[in-house]
Amino acid sequence: MANKVQTPENDLMVETKGKLELFFDKHGSKILWIIIIVGLAFSAYFIFKNYSDGRQLQEEQAASIAMGNELSGAKSVEGYDKVQEEYEGTAAANTSAYLAGAAALQAGDLAKAEAELAKYVNVEGAAGEMLNAKVLGLKGDIAVEKDQLDEAAKYFAEAAQASDDEHTFVTYTKKLALVYAAQNNEAKAQECYKDIVKKYPKQERAMAKYIR
Repeated sequence: MANKVQTPENDLMVETKGKLELFFDKHGSKILWIIIIVGLAFSAYFIFKNYSDGRQLQEEQAASIAMGNELSGAKSVEGYDKVQEEYEGTAAANTSAYLAGAAALQAGDLAKAEAELAKYVNVEGAAGEMLNAKVLGLKGDIAVEKDQLDEAAKYFAEAAQASDDEHTFVTYTKKLALVYAAQNNEAKAQECYKDIVKKYPKQERAMAKYIR
């Protein structure tokens, strides 16, 4: 593509990369611990559901904590892969697939990012839906990097609807708007910004700079 620096598509890629990097810089530690806690909660749920013996319960709880500790210390694609191998079939392994995908995307390895996210299995519940949305969002970011804007639009639209969380809806609807703008479909982009205000009126001031 000629003169990529000035194209809307390239602007979108730069903005997407920037948002991803800022997200991990500013919120990576907090989000990681939230995800770990969610993973431990899922592990605890299955422990209580399947085991009644007190000693066995204590052993399983200790294993759950160990998984969480390993997950928090992984910090790299290789580390997350190790957690997936050692705790296959657990919430920690599933979360590691998401984190490995995010880390690979940040490193610019799109093929690895796609492979990691393909291992992720959707999770139920409010917290799980937020994580499901993040996985869809990462898939959208990958599509942007590959100049597959139609595919990116599909993923961002799905991510926006995957959870009832306000931040989730606003984040991915804005990304969807950027994709439409990059496709020179300003009408669709405007619809996205207006949908945000319609669903969450308190966002009106924040969206004012985008709405024409």
